[in-house]
Amino acid sequence: MNYTKKLVTTMLTASILATTPMWGQHPVLTAQAETNLGLPPAAEQTLQTIYTLQPDLKSMDLMINPPKNGVYELLFHSTDQKERYARLLLDAETGALHTYENEYEAKQKNKPSAAVAKQNADAFLQALLGDDFNKYRASQESNDWQVTYTRYENGLPVFTDRYVVGVNGKGVMYVDTLEGAPLRASSELFVQPGKVLVEAKLPEKVASFMELTYSAHEKATGKPALTYSLKSSGYMNAVTGEKVESASSHTSRYSEVIAVKSGGKRFSARNADDVKRVLAEQFQLNMEGISFDTDERILPEKKGVEGTLFKSKGGTDKILVYTNNKDVTGFQIRKEGEAAKATQHHNNPENVQLTYEEAKEKAVQFLQPYLDASVKELKIDQSKISMPTATAYSFSFFALHDGVVVSDQEYLVNVDGQTGEIVNFMDYFTKPTAPFPDKKKAISKEAAAKLFLKAHPTELGYVFPVLNRKVQARPVPAYSIDTKSYFKLDAVTGKAFK
Repeated sequence: MNYTKKLVTTMLTASILATTPMWGQHPVLTAQAETNLGLPPAAEQTLQTIYTLQPDLKSMDLMINPPKNGVYELLFHSTDQKERYARLLLDAETGALHTYENEYEAKQKNKPSAAVAKQNADAFLQALLGDDFNKYRASQESNDWQVTYTRYENGLPVFTDRYVVGVNGKGVMYVDTLEGAPLRASSELFVQPGKVLVEAKLPEKVASFMELTYSAHEKATGKPALTYSLKSSGYMNAVTGEKVESASSHTSRYSEVIAVKSGGKRFSARNADDVKRVLAEQFQLNMEGISFDTDERILPEKKGVEGTLFKSKGGTDKILVYTNNKDVTGFQIRKEGEAAKATQHHNNPENVQLTYEEAKEKAVQFLQPYLDASVKELKIDQSKISMPTATAYSFSFFALHDGVVVSDQEYLVNVDGQTGEIVNFMDYFTKPTAPFPDKKKAISKEAAAKLFLKAHPTELGYVFPVLNRKVQARPVPAYSIDTKSYFKLDAVTGKAFK
């Protein structure tokens, strides 16, 4: 389903609930919707409520997939199985709704007024929540057809207990939740905040979330820059000032410094024959029975850069090769029928023969000959996983300048954990056109934090912490730190980049 301005809550929830694929290939039950389904009583009750709200679902064929990470997936199809009608995710323990998607309603074009949207959304959510509906406050922004409900306790917002309801003129198209909503937590768990951090202490705590990095080509100026940006989970314990992890946490987590001997090798490929030769001779890939076509042009991100994508023909693997201005900058290898997976496997690939450390060593040894000659040290951002398959480890390497990470001097290497083969290599290295600023001239992290807080004040509320990718049942008082608004500061001048 494609909702133009739909919130990313489904993705955030998925990062807690799922690996890839989320459910196995074998459903536990396929039946007409009105039969005895064998769901837990609480989930059965939620389903019956959905039937009351959407009676046509009863006539659909229903497939129930086994619970994965404590969540059932229910799929409703037309009786001829030609079209999926709706999808439900229900919590196996609480029975509560995680996600509802009605693909039939999504195709209807009758856009409601803001008043009708709220009326329809209210009726749907009130039926689901009963008396608990009164704990939520509704808000509508630019799009009339989407209503967000945020829970409040002790007069404070519960940042991660939200429902987002999308409606048309007749019914509900989708319901998304943030990770705290399916817990259906009792109000008794929300302790009245006692002594919280005073405003004067906040810059000191937020300073610990400021990340100093270099950029070889800052878009705003076209020159190298030294910058501060906020790397936070978005929440801070209101009493201790410690970071609170949430399902939406995306913070850098760098490895120790890796000393390297860069080879500076570059390879030109003007056509498909050159691509095949470079892969065989320089990257030692088996090219027997394989040829390449120019598949499409890649839109260049920078002026004067011409990118071309080459796609393989023949052989048992699918190979993509990327060039910029006729230089090979990367390749990607996929087995037949294999797709790149989302980041949810957290660098724990399936059925591996290599440990993480062994795969990392292979990645470093492979990478060194192709590093830019200026690179002497690298760090891995261990929180960043790009284009991994189910069996591949993913390593995002960043060059250092004067001990500081250079954000646009990145190399990606993915290693198959079963065979040890390199299945992805991407060279994202950006050469600076002028000297890097001196990091000794940077303002302090606390000064940067004060500038951030002036533009983005914190808000006191509650959050359900996430520990080891599991949502904890007991909420904690927390300050919400704005991670949605763009914030990037020139670390030398203290001025924000637009």
